[in-house]
Amino acid sequence: MKKLLALYSILVGAAMIAMWCVFYALNAIPEVIDKPWEIAMHLAAELTTAALLIFSGLGLLARAGWAMRVNLFATGMLVYTLIQSPGYYLERHGLAFVAMFALCFAATLVLSPAFKPQPRTPSVRPE
Repeated sequence: MKKLLALYSILVGAAMIAMWCVFYALNAIPEVIDKPWEIAMHLAAELTTAALLIFSGLGLLARAGWAMRVNLFATGMLVYTLIQSPGYYLERHGLAFVAMFALCFAATLVLSPAFKPQPRTPSVRPE
């Protein structure tokens, strides 16, 4: 399951970067003119999410000890963007993008261990 999570993380991170590059190349980001600070901060959040997904996915493939913790954080960032981003496309009647975000949200819930039952950790009592 970790390998599948790693590949999913790398794929989604790369797709996020590719999507924004295509939008930029096509001059399809009107907020660059209308709301430059808002879109700059949004892009910073999206690109950070993408980079952490790719970084942690590669770490999972390499069996790095830190990779799962970073992936859990990146997955949390991804969940936020998958909930927030469809609103933009709903306003513009872009139902294909809304469907894509919904599918990614469902896949993230299925694949990420953050959404699976975790074993209880014993409580430590101070002496």
